[in-house]
Amino acid sequence: MQIEKSIQQPFILSVPQTRECEQYTMRNEPISSQDLMERAGKCCSEIIDCIIFNHDIEDVRVFCGTGNNGGDGLVIARLLSEPFFHHSPAVHVILCERDSGAAHRSPEMETNLKRWEAIVSENANARLSVFNEEVVADMTSKTLVVDAIFGIGLNKPATGIYADAINAINRSDAMVIAIDTPSGLFADMPTPSDACVVMADQTLSIQYPKLAYFLPDALPFYGDVQIVNIGMNAPPELVWDREYLTLKSVSGLLRPLPPFAHKGTFGHGLLVAGSSNMPGAAILAATACLRGGAGKVTVHTPALAAQHIPARLPEAILDIDTNEHHCSSLDWSRLQKSINAIAIGPGIGTAPQTVTLLKNILDEVHTPIILDADALNILSENKTWLAFLPPYSILTPHFGEFERLAGNCDNGFERLQKAQSFAERYQVILVLKGLHTVISLPDGKQFVNTTGNAGMATAGSGDVLTGLLLSLMAQGYNPVESALLGVFIHGLAGDLYTNTHDPRSLVASDLPLHFSDAFQQLNLSDETDSECSF
Repeated sequence: MQIEKSIQQPFILSVPQTRECEQYTMRNEPISSQDLMERAGKCCSEIIDCIIFNHDIEDVRVFCGTGNNGGDGLVIARLLSEPFFHHSPAVHVILCERDSGAAHRSPEMETNLKRWEAIVSENANARLSVFNEEVVADMTSKTLVVDAIFGIGLNKPATGIYADAINAINRSDAMVIAIDTPSGLFADMPTPSDACVVMADQTLSIQYPKLAYFLPDALPFYGDVQIVNIGMNAPPELVWDREYLTLKSVSGLLRPLPPFAHKGTFGHGLLVAGSSNMPGAAILAATACLRGGAGKVTVHTPALAAQHIPARLPEAILDIDTNEHHCSSLDWSRLQKSINAIAIGPGIGTAPQTVTLLKNILDEVHTPIILDADALNILSENKTWLAFLPPYSILTPHFGEFERLAGNCDNGFERLQKAQSFAERYQVILVLKGLHTVISLPDGKQFVNTTGNAGMATAGSGDVLTGLLLSLMAQGYNPVESALLGVFIHGLAGDLYTNTHDPRSLVASDLPLHFSDAFQQLNLSDETDSECSF
């Protein structure tokens, strides 16, 4: 997803909230609905004109519905036909409306349709047709389709002529650009699996991204998403509960390094990790903790795991468990005097002794802790313990671990709602890992990450995140700051790897090696305008 540089409000809004922003902008700028549509069409036309040039497009088909999305499409068609936009040799508007469609046209759409009719009467390269199979039969790979049939207001599956038009678009070899939302896709709720939805190569999302774009359910439909800034603003009283993270927003959380610092300045993290058959989890998490900036890390691990650590990470302090194979006991009364933060879970397994250890930690530790992997699996088998988690503890489940904690989810929307409710109910920070990791806070707010890539779906990647979160909390960042910074930097490190390598080759131990460059990008972002893409 590409985020326009000058966007100052990284909100993910519902359809009603987006409508509120439109009305507020029109009242307070002030600007008419028609002129705001003109502005949106101009911004989209400039992007589309570049696409036409770069892909050697020979003709453009603009599919327009009867609402304001169709009005946007008509503005785009008119602008592309003007001399300034000279790359497209022909622009053909295809109206998608039922027999009584004229009665349902929005005033703005009707106005722009009349303007297009005037152009058609004077320009041989401009055409207007009502949708039928004949007018789309000659679309080729040199055709660009602009999908402006529905937009964001759709709340029932497309049928009739609309479904026919969508199916015709999908059958063609044309490149497809959707305006605001691929037609047929619901922005705020699950789209039925059998619904007709435009499969776009690119979506130009007006001002704000739609929640659907961050969920795996909609992945086949929206293609590459570009957020297009048309100067809309949110009213001061607007209450939103979802934002997406950008380089600029996250960089403000990063603190400068004090010049007279010593290792104690940057904190001491305790990592409870590893077992005899998974020593690597402890090594990965501990490495991430130190690479993330912690002054010291102590690794509590069984002896058969501890023997592998010094050669891989000589900087780590070892605290060896009494059990050779599993973590089973912890002398918290001794360790707590020097420890600033604690994380438990990577590679610990679910042996009975380890289950007892986690219960004892929850009984003895009253400050926020980080729980990952097997610690979450143990909690899922002992759900009454959730009530005893210290407030603002950070839990980092992937989808499977989360569903074991909170129950099965039928779709991405339900998963987000359950994550939100879970964080509120237990007053924890839930980091739901995925391509777009979602951080749910105890107050109900959710932050959606915009860094990371599919190459990070590899063993040990979550262990690295746990170590980084531990590092940040040990350094004195509060749990919310730690979660936002940690998730963003973790993903950014993965993206930086792909600057010089194919993501298929990424392994978890590559990630900490790119933390330094990620920190540098955060430091530099205050000095230059930033663009976040994913």
